[in-house]
Amino acid sequence: MAEEPKPTGVVVGAGGDPLIVGLPIFAVGSLVLGIVLIGAVLPVTALGAAVPVVLAATGLFLVVVTVWAAALGQTMVAGICGTFAGFWLSLGALLLGLQHDWYGIPADQVAGTQEVFFIAWGALFLFLLVPTLRLPAVYPAIVALVVAALGLAAASAHTGNTTVLNVAGYFVLGFAFLGFCAFVNVALTALGAKRPVPPLGKPLLS
Repeated sequence: MAEEPKPTGVVVGAGGDPLIVGLPIFAVGSLVLGIVLIGAVLPVTALGAAVPVVLAATGLFLVVVTVWAAALGQTMVAGICGTFAGFWLSLGALLLGLQHDWYGIPADQVAGTQEVFFIAWGALFLFLLVPTLRLPAVYPAIVALVVAALGLAAASAHTGNTTVLNVAGYFVLGFAFLGFCAFVNVALTALGAKRPVPPLGKPLLS
């Protein structure tokens, strides 16, 4: 009597590069936020216009990417994507909550609330910058621009100067552009390109 074949298990997270999703979804959220912050299309007070993308797309799908990377054992990718997921989701929650007065924050304390938010996340990304120096140069460049943008946003909240927030928007557009460039590189690599462009740069620390 022939032996029955043993059941074959399904391997979850067996391969692939999570950044193929993580980079473009990060870049598009950054692009939308940057456009709103510079006030070119909408007044800078209309920050709620960025919520659908930063919350329902960028934040949500970076959680998916984090789980994917963790399943592959890519600790640093999971850590970075998880950190950014937390930032985008909390930014969406902040904007929605302030617009609808979910948190009971008095009107004269809204600016201070935003300042604390930007300072806290800016501090985290400043420390995240250190380990990213061992990654291709485009990644610490992205994180450095994030730190600069958050610092400017905090300064704007503290002083009430919207021009400073506009400047922060240009920094956001800067790291959005780098995110799109990194995505093109990763996509071409996935398609078998031997010399994908644009180059991501050598690590600044060995």
